[in-house]
Amino acid sequence: MRRYLLITFLLLFVCAGSYAQSLSFEELKDLTNLNNDQAHNYLIVSKGFKKKGKHVYDGRDFEIFKSNRSDPAKAETVSLRSSEVTRGEVSRQVIYYTLRLQDINALLAQAKKSDMAMVFKGSDKYSNIYRFDNSLFMAIISISLDKKSGTIRLEEK
Repeated sequence: MRRYLLITFLLLFVCAGSYAQSLSFEELKDLTNLNNDQAHNYLIVSKGFKKKGKHVYDGRDFEIFKSNRSDPAKAETVSLRSSEVTRGEVSRQVIYYTLRLQDINALLAQAKKSDMAMVFKGSDKYSNIYRFDNSLFMAIISISLDKKSGTIRLEEK
């Protein structure tokens, strides 16, 4: 009986320490075509992100959401560009940023298994760059060369 109790305790301890990214690659893709209310509800209510305000990058407005993790080194950030309506369809740019290599590697693996084809793999002075493409979406995944952070930029074509 003690052995089973010890094994159960160890499994619970290991599971409590394990962790995965908050959003999958497919969920990030889905955010590109949600309207503002749907995107906010999804991130805040369903995924536990907190809205951190708006920022302007290159003249474009972005809403910033941060994951509710207590450790800043594990925090994830999602930036949503203000939605654009073209021919009745909603489209937005989604940028995901994390400081955890495990998160970005998991998302890169998901991207490789998705319906998007890798059309470019290379690097620049700061990061390794992967570009995925299909008829509807374009995704660029950047992993810093020091393996301390990563970014995914997704948008509809």
